[in-house]
Amino acid sequence: MIEESAKNRIQRRTAIVLTLCSLGIVGMLGRIFYIQVAAPHNMQGHDLVASAVEQRREKFELDSGRGDILDRNGVSMTGSELHGIVVLPVWQQSLDRKKINDLAVLLHTSTATLLKALAEQDEPFLLRLPDMNGQIRTVNLTTAEEKQVEQLELTGIYAKQVKVRYDDQSVARQVIGFLGEDPNLVANTWGGKYPLDEKVGKLGLEFQYQDELRGLGLSSTIAYYTDAYKRPINGLGIRESSEPNHALNVKTTLDTDVQHTVEQAMDAFGVQKGAVVVLDAQSEDVLAMASRPNFDQNSPIKSADQYPENLALQAVFPGSIFKSVIAAAALETGAVKPTDTFECPGYIDIGDGRLNCWTKHGALTAEEAFASSCNVTFAQLSMKLGRDKIEEYAKKFELGQTVGLLHNNQSQFYGEDAGSIFAKDYTSDRLLANTGIGQEDVRVTPLQAAHMVAVIANNGLAGHPRLVKSLNTPDGLLYSDYSTSEKQQVLEKTTASELQKWMRDVVTMDQGTAHAALADAKVPVAGKTGTAQTGDPNANHQWFAGFAPADKPKYVVVVVAESVTQGRSTEQIAKQIVHALPES
Repeated sequence: MIEESAKNRIQRRTAIVLTLCSLGIVGMLGRIFYIQVAAPHNMQGHDLVASAVEQRREKFELDSGRGDILDRNGVSMTGSELHGIVVLPVWQQSLDRKKINDLAVLLHTSTATLLKALAEQDEPFLLRLPDMNGQIRTVNLTTAEEKQVEQLELTGIYAKQVKVRYDDQSVARQVIGFLGEDPNLVANTWGGKYPLDEKVGKLGLEFQYQDELRGLGLSSTIAYYTDAYKRPINGLGIRESSEPNHALNVKTTLDTDVQHTVEQAMDAFGVQKGAVVVLDAQSEDVLAMASRPNFDQNSPIKSADQYPENLALQAVFPGSIFKSVIAAAALETGAVKPTDTFECPGYIDIGDGRLNCWTKHGALTAEEAFASSCNVTFAQLSMKLGRDKIEEYAKKFELGQTVGLLHNNQSQFYGEDAGSIFAKDYTSDRLLANTGIGQEDVRVTPLQAAHMVAVIANNGLAGHPRLVKSLNTPDGLLYSDYSTSEKQQVLEKTTASELQKWMRDVVTMDQGTAHAALADAKVPVAGKTGTAQTGDPNANHQWFAGFAPADKPKYVVVVVAESVTQGRSTEQIAKQIVHALPES
């Protein structure tokens, strides 16, 4: 009886298990039927058919559809159009040797060289061939050549107009930025609203105006379809797609001609690390901003420690250009008069330490001390002014904070550093003296230095440097405008006027630190030089911050070369730039 009862229990349990398994199988079959038949186009918001097909699609982007970044005159800085040859790997499936030979003749190369270039990649690409000098260049066809390529009717080899985002001639690369795939950035910065594998802006204007430049994310492509082994699928053919993307263009204040001038000057004098900023002296619009080392926008990140950065927005020791702040404070508060005299024996003892001057100046006036950049004089003035006054006047020039025009409550300048004046809680004579010559805790960006000079050149009026003028539709209509900021009087006109004179002395006086380099410039130049210690006894930061013409300021030019081990080029770079700037 007991055995019979146990047997029944086992049978019941077996029946229950089999029933549950059957229901599970039925459920799975139903789910599969639903996915494959009932709802293939709507599975949790995903089009499964489209996704399956997309996985088999190989494509080449003819035009990203992304909006352009323009200079102040509407010249595109992110889009060069060329008539190239797009190669799809399907060319190998129907190789016509005679037509390949004809194409080689047309492109002025050998058949062997052409075949090697065609076989370089197993993904769609633009054809590149050696030029007359052996340099590998992207093929750029004439109109006649384009027609001849079309007449060959080579499957997988097409003459197409292609819009290249960045090319070898791109300038202002650190300002513009670059594109790249970054799922974490898409998820964390834009809330995952883009496909995780989509290329997005990762630096500069490309990052800050990602939404506006992206539009709907539609591009113009040429594509074909492959099987699981990456072999072309016969019958589906080559397809082109083109849909309006409705992206906006970002119109900047940059001038491509001035930008080219600046970068040519930096490269001519071999600046390895540094930056140049050129402002319109009146409006404070940025006409040029360049940074070195440069980078390849199409392959920007070589290693984790070589991520591109814009040094025009990074704060470093300013050295003696900070004496302009001390001079402004001392003149405006009455702590010094231009004719007050000082004695420079080449050093000054402060407490139990000694601060050296770069030379023994002897007796000199405050005005001469500025022209010849006397450390002893400005250490004494700084100790006389005290911490509060130095901070007050540094803030008048907006040092220690970002200075760029705001966009959505952030500076228009991506990654702009605020810099610093004082970082320590305590105050001592030594601290004040070092601060007065632009050392200790003082850090200033080239953009801040340019703004400081603009305030002086504008008779004490301060605005905000502007980089972006407007957002525009592809057909040029205004979508959004970023007006220049209203100016405020932060220095008395008499103070600014005296500082303008002192900065002119730097160039015109025989003992002026920029006299040798700039006295013979074709237009009168005013400015201040600087040499800052870096902690490395064999390297220093070299600065020139000035304006031209000196009698009627039109341009502000700031040059910094970082960690220089020998020679000096900042004034020569400034001179070359000034000589090339439009006079009218």
